[in-house]
Amino acid sequence: MRQMEAIKNYLYQLVHGEQTGPGAKMLLGILHGMSVLYAWSVSLALCLYRIGFFKRHRLACKVISLGNITVGGTGKTPTAQRLASIIRDLGYRVVILNRGYRAGWKGNVGVVSDGRKIYMSVSEAGDEAYLLAKSLPGVPVIIGRNRTETGEYAVARFNADVIILDDAYQHWQLERDLDIVLIDALNVFGNNYILPRGTLREPLENLDRAQVFLLTKVDQSSDDARGHIREIATQYNPAALVVESVHKPKCFVEVADWYGDFRNNPVDLAAIKDKTVMAFSGIGNPSSFEQTITDIGAKEVCAIRYPDHHVYTMAEMQYIMEQAVDKGATALITTEKDAVKIPAEFIHSQRPLPVYVLGIEVRFMEGYAEFMTMIGRMAEDKKRG
Repeated sequence: MRQMEAIKNYLYQLVHGEQTGPGAKMLLGILHGMSVLYAWSVSLALCLYRIGFFKRHRLACKVISLGNITVGGTGKTPTAQRLASIIRDLGYRVVILNRGYRAGWKGNVGVVSDGRKIYMSVSEAGDEAYLLAKSLPGVPVIIGRNRTETGEYAVARFNADVIILDDAYQHWQLERDLDIVLIDALNVFGNNYILPRGTLREPLENLDRAQVFLLTKVDQSSDDARGHIREIATQYNPAALVVESVHKPKCFVEVADWYGDFRNNPVDLAAIKDKTVMAFSGIGNPSSFEQTITDIGAKEVCAIRYPDHHVYTMAEMQYIMEQAVDKGATALITTEKDAVKIPAEFIHSQRPLPVYVLGIEVRFMEGYAEFMTMIGRMAEDKKRG
């Protein structure tokens, strides 16, 4: 697993121009050729779905897809949390389907949570699915690679009114009533190359399938960046609604308290004002997380980064703590997605510094009213049906 992470990290640096030399140029040429083949296969498969050669399955409920057109973090997990909580609070039965990336559990349909009890550990469910289950009381979370099978289970077992497909823009087997594409306002469309030469999952013209473009972290981006995104979105899909959102920090929770019940014992954000802190993360876009800590008011943010979905060892956590002490930090800060993968042995050990988990809430900004109207009408159609 560690070797695979190292390879992924090298390839990421390579396609972003951070690796140079004759060997790097040769490898980029090979990757470019593979990208052409990959783009062709994606276009062919999509065409076969569109003409009906491959059949798409319709569930007996409303289906919302959250996804992106790039590899890497755009904020899907906190957005899924926010959207599910809104639909739940409107009085509808909502279920989240997650594929269970890096899940230890290998069955067809896995119930991470029934909305009342969590049945899987983080290693069994995968970090994203486990975090969704922990953060959403009243919302069942199911994992499985076949969304048709998990979707039918959600309808039969939980009588779902609305299903949210987490990371499913490229999952064409299921019909959906709303396709939401998340676009990171800090990273936009990666390096504009298709996998594996770049980070695009499919060509930009395939943005035409979406009904909503959700720009994330717009408070950390420039007007020019947002304008560029809107220009591209309008070019390929002028009918789609464009919504902007921010990742609003709520509070800190000491990691030991967070494991018990993260709604208890919150620590005010002002606790790190004018202080030196150590940030550590294994997420798709660590720079945004670190910028958030700076925006809160930290005097200096020292950072240690790991690959996305990284699982921490006891030795790594001890190393992070040692680095924080050496740099004069007053606390360690990490994300909720990382917190679920910190060893319990470290969490409950005697530590010289607190480890704070930063709670984030997605807030919809421009386009919010139209977006909520769209969601409400779609859910109401299910109730009338």
